[in-house]
Amino acid sequence: MKHIILAILTLLLLSGCGVKETSLKPYNYTLEPMLKLESFTVHNNDVLKVAYIDAPSGLNTRSIVYKKDGAMQPYKYGTWSETPPLKLQYLITEALQDQHHFESVISGTSMAANNLVLEPVLQNFEEVFREDGTSYVHVNLRFRLIEIKTGEVLGSIKLSSKKDVTNTNGAAGCVEAFNLATADVIKSLSIWINGVRK
Repeated sequence: MKHIILAILTLLLLSGCGVKETSLKPYNYTLEPMLKLESFTVHNNDVLKVAYIDAPSGLNTRSIVYKKDGAMQPYKYGTWSETPPLKLQYLITEALQDQHHFESVISGTSMAANNLVLEPVLQNFEEVFREDGTSYVHVNLRFRLIEIKTGEVLGSIKLSSKKDVTNTNGAAGCVEAFNLATADVIKSLSIWINGVRK
């Protein structure tokens, strides 16, 4: 009888571990910031191309990375569905197009003619842990707006946002904060670029 009870307890413990491991399988997260940008009723004649976003190799990956004790590490059970530079390029292009301030906003791969190019550089896109165990995400990009015909730099700006991670449920919590920080940066970008090119 003892052997039967021991066998049942062993099976229950093993099945419990199996359930836990199943819940920690890798999951793909998508960067989906909620954006409410000002929409224009009349647009200018500019065609703006959003160039491919340059980024350090450590950020040009589908890994969701965090910085702890000075070292960058990836989450084991969470990855991005697309690399941050690629997804950010799409998000910026779509957000600026939806505003209708420009005649058209196209991505860097488009063959359409354009008179302006926006050159973004991704400098920070990571979760940072503090000494007390809390964390925040840091999204930081530098932008240059260039007129193609003359090669003139019409303006440049560095935009950054930091948001505390309030949900500590692994990668899911930092993804929520990344969405908020990304929305902040894109909103600030739209205000800046619409002021530079009226």
